[in-house]
Amino acid sequence: MIPNRNHRLKASFLFAGMLALCAPVHAKDAPEITPSLKKMLHGLPIAGIKDDVQGMIASLEKTTCGNNLTGCYMTKSGPLQLYFFTSGTSQQTLLLVVDKSLEMPAILSKKVQDVLGQTSVSTPMISISTTDYNLDVIKMPQALRDVVRDKYFNMNSLTFSSGVQVAARANVGGAFKLAMASLGADVSNMLMRAAVVMPIPTDLAGGAGTGAAAADAVAHGETMKKAGADALSPEAFVEFQFGPGSMVKMGMPQMRLTDATFFINNALTFGYKGNAYFSGAKDKKVLMQFQTPLTPAGYMDLADFSFRMATPTTFTMEDAAHVMVAMASPDPRLKKHGGGFIKGIDSFKGALLTMVKPLSAMQMRNPNPAPDYVFGDNTKPFPTDNKYFNFLLLGPLADNGPLMYAAGNVKVLGQEMGWLQASAGLAGLNAEVGRAITLKIGPLGKVNFNMAQSWTINQTKQEIAMMGNIAGQKIEVGYGPTNMRISVNSTCVNPFEINGEVAIVPTTNLSDVFDAHAGVNVDPSKIQGCIGAQLEAAYKKIAGEYKNLSGYTAAAANAELKKIANAAAAAEAEAKKQAEAAANEAKKQAEAAQREYNKTKDAVRNVANSSTSAANKAFNDAGNAFKKLGKKKKRKPAPDIRFAASVFDWDFYYDNAPDVVKAKVDLSTHWRDNGFQEGRQGSPEFGASFYWHRYTDVQSLCKLGDRLCVTNHWLNYGIEQGRQGSAGFSLHGYMDRYTDLQNAFGQENYEAAIDHWFDNGEDEGRSTQATIAGSGPVSGPARVGGGGGGAWSDMATCKNQQVTGFRIGAGRLVDRVQFQYPSGWAPRQGGGNGWNVDVTLPNGQYIVRVDYRNGSMVDQVSFTTNTGVKYGPYGGGGGSPGVYTVTPGEKLGCMRGRAGSSMDRLTFTSTGPR
Repeated sequence: MIPNRNHRLKASFLFAGMLALCAPVHAKDAPEITPSLKKMLHGLPIAGIKDDVQGMIASLEKTTCGNNLTGCYMTKSGPLQLYFFTSGTSQQTLLLVVDKSLEMPAILSKKVQDVLGQTSVSTPMISISTTDYNLDVIKMPQALRDVVRDKYFNMNSLTFSSGVQVAARANVGGAFKLAMASLGADVSNMLMRAAVVMPIPTDLAGGAGTGAAAADAVAHGETMKKAGADALSPEAFVEFQFGPGSMVKMGMPQMRLTDATFFINNALTFGYKGNAYFSGAKDKKVLMQFQTPLTPAGYMDLADFSFRMATPTTFTMEDAAHVMVAMASPDPRLKKHGGGFIKGIDSFKGALLTMVKPLSAMQMRNPNPAPDYVFGDNTKPFPTDNKYFNFLLLGPLADNGPLMYAAGNVKVLGQEMGWLQASAGLAGLNAEVGRAITLKIGPLGKVNFNMAQSWTINQTKQEIAMMGNIAGQKIEVGYGPTNMRISVNSTCVNPFEINGEVAIVPTTNLSDVFDAHAGVNVDPSKIQGCIGAQLEAAYKKIAGEYKNLSGYTAAAANAELKKIANAAAAAEAEAKKQAEAAANEAKKQAEAAQREYNKTKDAVRNVANSSTSAANKAFNDAGNAFKKLGKKKKRKPAPDIRFAASVFDWDFYYDNAPDVVKAKVDLSTHWRDNGFQEGRQGSPEFGASFYWHRYTDVQSLCKLGDRLCVTNHWLNYGIEQGRQGSAGFSLHGYMDRYTDLQNAFGQENYEAAIDHWFDNGEDEGRSTQATIAGSGPVSGPARVGGGGGGAWSDMATCKNQQVTGFRIGAGRLVDRVQFQYPSGWAPRQGGGNGWNVDVTLPNGQYIVRVDYRNGSMVDQVSFTTNTGVKYGPYGGGGGSPGVYTVTPGEKLGCMRGRAGSSMDRLTFTSTGPR
């Protein structure tokens, strides 16, 4: 256990510059000394001086002094010197100097006193003070200065704590002397400091008078009592110090200790601290503190011990190795632990010394370097904060102890590698650290990647290595006793390798080493697992990016690439030949299967065509026809709409209802009695289920499952409006895709378009897919008004774009309209002159809703935009109300209708899918 600084000899109240004593002059008035100080002085357990001391208080003489003290007094009597310093009643100090040698007084705890045995002291100083303080020697009276110079190593200051403290030159004896001697320390001439253990008078404040003096006396008495209790605590200790510049071996031949301080506390914990120097570590100063418990008899058996060390700013792994080697000791008590303070150090210290060359190029920096410590200089005390100590050595009671731990920021061969925690013990030295670094890796240039540095040094292995990986390419750095080796293996991705070896010096920088090695190409065919496309890519790299590297040449790579290309061409030709043969065979088989299928189908078709069933009669009455046996007639009235040409196609049903074909039932009969109501699709042009789910207006008109209603809408409105009847059939898409149909029939003559499909388009293999994709429900075109007047359409102007403006002329009816699109105004439609309203919509606005009234004519219209702005109503109040809402996310699109003197019909559509 490291001693608690709170129980050491403190230095919190500074007396620097305290005394500038002139020759003493007789004081007219005796000093006012607090009762507790006088009683403690009179109670000092030092034989032969008690009577003399009592008489000296009365003879104190006042002198002048500095440092804001209001009173300084001194007197002499033979070998005794007594000083009194005060700055009023709050701070008072008695300092007694006994300038002679005597046996160690009974002023310490019994345990410590017993361990010290026949210790003698010379020129002890006893301080009795209400505060902590330092005495600056330069400002002391000459007599006191002489004592410090001759007996106290000429220190520049003396430090004392409140209470009763003693300092003396000591010739140590007893078991403590044996413990010190076992470490190679000469204990005949040391400076001792300690808190005095003595009886505390019960009435320390008695005789102080009243008022403030009494209060101060009570406070001083409490200070003395507390100091007395502290002196008896287990942590209270006695310090022994060698003179400045003294060196101690401490039982370790490879180490010397200067500015050494030894201590023993009331719990019989022994230790030392100071500046340590280690052989081979280039005189680098390491702050060291050691402690170990003593037996009750004062014997140090090293059954448990600990070190802590603070390394300087500049420190290498080589220096750390010398510290470890220095932990070897001939002390017989350590033989069972492998010959030193680190377990097994004797077994691997030779291995450590073998590897000092590579270790010298590895910096190990203490992140918190400790300030300088100098014995006797109160401005450079021994630091106590644990943050400064980055090496720790724990004794046999630790796991796998004795064991050393070392930590610091590591820089390996000029590369910052981060925080290292290393251990040294029975398994030798072991450590690992890693982080991302940047190195030039041959033709790859500067690459940032992770590298791990490891150390394993024991009696069987001396392995120091650094390893990393770039896309499967290993980067390795190995260290020998004098040289380092670098290697980068070749891979199919990067077919080059790097191998090199250089001598290690402390300034070796890994970046410089890799910069000096450009790499050498390797034959990719010799790289394990490099085959196929990867092998070809490797040859291409050598022929291109790596062509300037030595080793395997670009010419050789190009030759291999030519072979690969020739082999690939031959393989491709053979594969093509085989594929064509396979395709031809598959085609033959498919054609044979199709012929067989068609043969069976034709036979069934012939039977169906000659059938006199009611269903077949309805089929024929609808103007429907079997393929190969006639043409469909779309416009022929269909008594049974289920057999309309665009609703039922015998061949489509045959091809798409294999279960019905397999059952060998008449297809027309099955369609009429079962298939239609089951929701089956009877033709490529129309499916009732698809149509209902696609159009919101159909959903509003027809109940779910009312397929007759849905089919009627398709036949009476959907075809004329160019709607999409099935997933694969869109009349709008058919017309929009083929300009020849537009030229022949007009852009919106969808009835002619479906006739063309039946007569020619299907046989020609034309596409009926929609030209505008859309997955959600669509607001289909809405026809408002009657069938009078002449037809008109804005298609030529709108070009499938949205309405951007409108003009309305209206009275009792909507008489005339004109619509604007992004390409301009379409022609005016209707009769009469003048406009009730002329609107061009602002940028960003478009129409999403139309409210209307209609009967046989268009009575009224109003428009609402996406921003909620409503225009209208325009017209009269006749007819019935209705609403058209555009497809969600779309806009009001191309307008068309019928008109004469007034507006007979308007048809509203949405942009987007039809």
